[in-house]
Amino acid sequence: MSAIIFDFDGTIVDNRNYFVEFIAKEAGRWPLSSEDQAIIEGLPLMFMAKRLGIHWLALPGLYLKGRKRMDKAIPSFKAFDGMPELIKKLHNEGHQLFILSSNSVRNIRLFLRHNNLREYFMEIYGGVAVFGKAGQLHRLLRENNLKVKEAVAVGDEIRDIVAAQAVGMKVVAVTWGICSNEDLARFNPSAIAHTAKDLLRVLEEI
Repeated sequence: MSAIIFDFDGTIVDNRNYFVEFIAKEAGRWPLSSEDQAIIEGLPLMFMAKRLGIHWLALPGLYLKGRKRMDKAIPSFKAFDGMPELIKKLHNEGHQLFILSSNSVRNIRLFLRHNNLREYFMEIYGGVAVFGKAGQLHRLLRENNLKVKEAVAVGDEIRDIVAAQAVGMKVVAVTWGICSNEDLARFNPSAIAHTAKDLLRVLEEI
């Protein structure tokens, strides 16, 4: 048995379109032109906002505003293909499942309940600062009496890889979120998964 710590946005839930539309409207660039779409393709949300003309000092407040407004859109969000089945299977195999995310606990719970997935997670750690994941991983391990060698992180961004490596944790990067396979590979995650089926195989072997 192991502890598996999932990122939420871009890993479990496909909500990028919500953030893209919200940020583009805040930047006065909605609907996006084909040129703007090409500019932001594959960029993390923070860099996307900057490329659309939003000053970096406004980014934390903008992200909080978008997160607070998200509850009305949550019923329209979908889990990535195969992820609900993967979560249920890992739980049934006896793994301890957690979520650690910069999104709010409230939004995460709403999504999980809407998709009948809440019961499979032991705990949700939300509202994590963009660059504060390493510290929160330490906290999660400590509060749940887990050793770092017993845990695996799963995420779609480079910062997920960096945070897990900072605490000495194995990390699987998934390619269906924000970052490309090439960008993720440059940071040497323990493994890379391209589909939920691929992720399940990796997690059962790692």
